[in-house]
Amino acid sequence: MANNSQSASLCHVLTVVDGVSEEIVDVRALEPFDLAAFCLKFDVPVEHDPQMLDRYAVGPDDVAFLHQVLEVEIPFDFTTYAYFIEAARRD
Repeated sequence: MANNSQSASLCHVLTVVDGVSEEIVDVRALEPFDLAAFCLKFDVPVEHDPQMLDRYAVGPDDVAFLHQVLEVEIPFDFTTYAYFIEAARRD
């Protein structure tokens, strides 16, 4: 029962990190989150991370996929920022 409540309090987000200061500058919820599609796209080792709880780097090859998921165009700037898919707790 505890696992269900723990899962319910988790969400997946796109985190934007400043490349110089390493500070988080933006966090965008990925909802709805298609776990199977993200696991496939980001080569998640399902046997070790079945809920995709680790941090996964986003690269230029992932932009089209994320634009579809987010249904909004984000101006990705890989020279200034680093992008990650992460699990986060809802407050």
